[in-house]
Amino acid sequence: MEQIVKISNNLYIPRNRIIAVLPISSAVARKIRGMHKIGGNIINMTFGEESKSIIIMDSGHIFVTSKTLEEVDEALWR
Repeated sequence: MEQIVKISNNLYIPRNRIIAVLPISSAVARKIRGMHKIGGNIINMTFGEESKSIIIMDSGHIFVTSKTLEEVDEALWR
């Protein structure tokens, strides 16, 4: 398995640094997004498309992506 995962055309992340992948509509995801807006650790990687999932990293950074949870899961485990 590769250590760097291509989630979308412009988003490559290290597999071993991912803590969780959540759908954007979950209550937990909404709380996390609200808490981190102040700290500046949210990185919007949707490129103008609709937000569908978030990826939480062990460094405290949060990536907001336009890929669905299933698409991210497939990219992580192929």
